[in-house]
Amino acid sequence: MSETRNSPTTEATRLVGTGWDENGNDTAQSVLTSTNQKVRALALTSPDLVVPILFVPGIMGTRLKIKNRDKGSAWFPPEGKWEAIVLLLKHLNKSAADRQKLLDPNNTEVDDNGPAHPDESSKALLAIAEGKTDAERAKWRGWGQLYGASYGDILSLLENTLALVFDPASQGKQITTTWDNLVMAWQDADKLGAQKAFVPLQEGNLRDAADVLYPVHGVGYNWLQSNRSSGQRLAQEVERITAHYRSKGKTCDKVVIVTHSMGGLVARACAQEPGMADRILGIVHGVMPAIGAPATYKRIRAGFEGAEQVILGRNAAECTAIMANAPGPLELLPTAQYKTKSAQGTRHWLRASYTAMNSQGQMQEQDVLLGDGDPYADIYLNNSESWWKLVKEDLIDPAGREEREKAKKQGKEVVEPNEGISDFSKFEKNMQFAKALHDLINDNYHSNTYAYYAADPKQLAWNEVQWKSEKPVSGDVRAAILSDDNFNGTVNLGFGGNNEDHSQTQINQSASEASHQEAESANVVKVRGKASPAVKEVKYRFDIGKAQGPGDGTVPEESGSAPTPHIVQIFRHEGKQKGHESYDHQNSYKAKIAQAATLYSIVKIVAESDWLQQNLSKT
Repeated sequence: MSETRNSPTTEATRLVGTGWDENGNDTAQSVLTSTNQKVRALALTSPDLVVPILFVPGIMGTRLKIKNRDKGSAWFPPEGKWEAIVLLLKHLNKSAADRQKLLDPNNTEVDDNGPAHPDESSKALLAIAEGKTDAERAKWRGWGQLYGASYGDILSLLENTLALVFDPASQGKQITTTWDNLVMAWQDADKLGAQKAFVPLQEGNLRDAADVLYPVHGVGYNWLQSNRSSGQRLAQEVERITAHYRSKGKTCDKVVIVTHSMGGLVARACAQEPGMADRILGIVHGVMPAIGAPATYKRIRAGFEGAEQVILGRNAAECTAIMANAPGPLELLPTAQYKTKSAQGTRHWLRASYTAMNSQGQMQEQDVLLGDGDPYADIYLNNSESWWKLVKEDLIDPAGREEREKAKKQGKEVVEPNEGISDFSKFEKNMQFAKALHDLINDNYHSNTYAYYAADPKQLAWNEVQWKSEKPVSGDVRAAILSDDNFNGTVNLGFGGNNEDHSQTQINQSASEASHQEAESANVVKVRGKASPAVKEVKYRFDIGKAQGPGDGTVPEESGSAPTPHIVQIFRHEGKQKGHESYDHQNSYKAKIAQAATLYSIVKIVAESDWLQQNLSKT
């Protein structure tokens, strides 16, 4: 509950839950107390105008279960340290095949039985929801679908803050302390990081917005499936939720969508569904990878970082097994529009760096762009011997290979539904889903969109992927022969002989040989060839460099800022160097600056809409 001002005329109050009867009439219950108890019960009447807030989380922000199994966990994010330890231990010894089978987009669905985290004030405000208990009402609102430890606070904040804009104890004359401190005190372009002409909120905006009820709903989705499919699910939820409030006699035909990370792609896809652009009053995007993130390539080639690697994959073999079979994660790859910012301007995001002798006889760092034409053809769907390509075919379907080997040992025949279709063709189908989503939402944003992102030099993100050698290299890096790959971001490339003839390439590393050990040392001499004379081949070690671009630790500023020309307002947060709060990607909504920007945006979307003004004129 929002705090009230401490003034001589303000009496202490406690919020009593206001529910609805079957006709949508307000109902409330309280108890009589002795005269020495001075805390009064406060029951709020609900407005007739309803604009549901639909919160759409990022990748891995929705609980997933195995289809047709109520308690079969595919992904139940840990809600505390102990659960995190248990989850890590459960995944520690899982193979690539195990991970592929567990996180199968065709065998998983949204689970809504998670522990919702409404605070006491939210429980009172949730009383209008369907259900007999706090848990049932929070579940009906979709709060149990989301990762509670990440999103519980923002759901409660939106529920409480939007319900109490003005202090009831002051007869609605004063703004609550929460709005004063969290929103009105931030009405400055520099404080909020506004990148476009900034118009501060006025009390009139707040009074108009306060005439609306904002029930907060969580809308999860299967983040393994294409965001196009998730956008269609979100459209169905928009219709279902608004229909419910209309059934209670309320005016409700619009929603505001608030997104985190990949949830922004879901909302943008939803807005492309027939009739949805009109149903959506506006969208607020938080730290959205609008045009993808090079970190996705890095993770498929080298594994995840931190504790996430134990669950999603420690190396290329484990990550490819999951991500190559799931359109949703592939849709986070850089789109054709993605370019890396550099001191010389913008450039392609994938390159190799090494030292070489220049025309003056001096050693100088050289850059070679890799796959800098069409990223889909040259990197993602490249099944040639190019060493920088996204996936290795023998890593795509370890579960299928395991089943075939098991059947062979048992003397059984395996009948596969896609028999005759190569593993790469299966991946290609998923990659085509990803490209179709990229094409659908390219430069397409709802007409009333606001967003925030981070460009924090203390929260570095992969704004490019750089394969780097510390040794002088002579030869064509693009045509180098992949000799070894440790699947953790280190490759040995062969130079010498006819290294432009990729038909002679031999890749010695198979999926079953994936290892966490370091690759062989650089400059190894190796002899190749059969009947022809032996050719000495010099190998050079290349490693994927660390993240170097300002961002939020995951999404680089290049992707976060991409919506700027297409939307109403965008807020750029540059960390402490600019007097802004510093935050990491997953916890962005816990930062006050992000909360202030979000509440500002919601009020602007609603208060300045023709829909509200038309409905207020009727009343």
